[in-house]
Amino acid sequence: MPGPGWVKPWLLVAEIAWSAPVVIAHRTFRMASGGWPPSARDRREYTRMVQEKVEALFQAATAAVTTPPKDTAKAVGNVLGPVHRRVVANRRRLSRG
Repeated sequence: MPGPGWVKPWLLVAEIAWSAPVVIAHRTFRMASGGWPPSARDRREYTRMVQEKVEALFQAATAAVTTPPKDTAKAVGNVLGPVHRRVVANRRRLSRG
C-alpha cells in the first residue's frame, strides 16, 4: 500500500483529470466557432497553448532527471507539478470568460 507521500501526487493527477477536459472543451469550442481567419484573441490563445505545453514538458523533464530516485512519490509530484499548475490556471482563466 502506498504511503502518505503519495497523497499529493494523486491529488495532482485528480485535479489534472478534472481540469484538462474543461480546457480542451473550451479551446475546441473556440477553434470550431471562431471562424477564419482567427481573431487576434484566438491567435494569442493558440500561441499561448503551444508555448505552455513546451515549457511544461521541459520543466517536467528537468524534474524527472534531477529528482533523486529514492523518493518516487516526490519525483512523481515534481514531474506533475508544472503540468498541474498550467492546466488548473488555464481552467480557471478560461472558465471566467
